[in-house]
This record gives sequence, C-alpha cells and structure tokens, in this order.
Amino acid sequence: MIKGDLRGLGMVCLGIAALAAAVIAGSPVIASDAAADAVQREGAIFERQSIMDQLDKDGELLGNIAAGIEPPEKLGEVTRSIANGARDSVVSFRSILPGGRSKPEVWSNHADFMQRMETFARDAEAMAKAGESGDMAAVSALMVSAMPCKQCHDVYRAPKKP
Repeated sequence: MIKGDLRGLGMVCLGIAALAAAVIAGSPVIASDAAADAVQREGAIFERQSIMDQLDKDGELLGNIAAGIEPPEKLGEVTRSIANGARDSVVSFRSILPGGRSKPEVWSNHADFMQRMETFARDAEAMAKAGESGDMAAVSALMVSAMPCKQCHDVYRAPKKP
C-alpha cells in the first residue's frame, strides 16, 4: 500500500512540475483555458442555432399539417416540439454570446429581445396544449402569435450568407 501511495505522490509531483514548466514557458495553461472558453462559447452558439434550425423544421411541418399535406396525427407532437424549442431558445439566449446569425441588436436591445422570446415561449405553450387536444382550429388561431419568427428575425437575425 505504501508503494502505491508513493507512486501517487510521484504523479502529483510530476503534475506540479509540468504545470510549473508550462507557466515558465509562456503559460500555455492559460491559453488552453482561453481555448476551452472559446470552444464552450462556440458550442453554446451552435446549440442555439440547432434549436432554431429545429424550430424552422417544426414550423414547416406544422404548416404542412395545417395545409393538409401531412397527417393531422402529428399535430400534438409537432406543437409540443415547437413549445419545447421556444422554451429552450429562451434559455439559450439568456447569456450574452454574440455570434451566429444574431444581429448586434439582440445584445444591445437584449431586454426587448428577451421579452419577445418569453412571449414566444408562452404563446407556443398555449398552441401546444391546443395541438395536444387535436384542435386544429385552435392551433390555427394561435399560430401567428405562437410563431412570430419573421417579425423577430426582421429585427434581430442576419440573413444567411450566400
């Protein structure tokens, strides 16, 4: 047992020596922290974009259901997915992380943007409840307020790059 304890102590000493060497050599440890922060930041932006991409797909599916192109049996599932995506998008935009296709106005006008996102989430939840009951007429009546995508995107999202 003592032999194993000493081996562990040796590993700790090697780790400390490596850390000290890194600091003396120009602190790549700090650089790797910055790199880790950049990766985490890019990951959060990617997650935010993924949520929005899924909302776009769900919105298209809902439009196809409303048009009779897709079966109405998917109504509850797609409206619930939209409500979940709306809620997730609110969370994903709480932290101020410029990037993706978000215009600078998202961050300079964050209170207005977040109010719109909260309204989106609330209205999407109401639409999901109607969708889960199978009431297409109620869903249709709620679609404009529950999916204010264009109105928000006109102000807060940059167009796709060609």
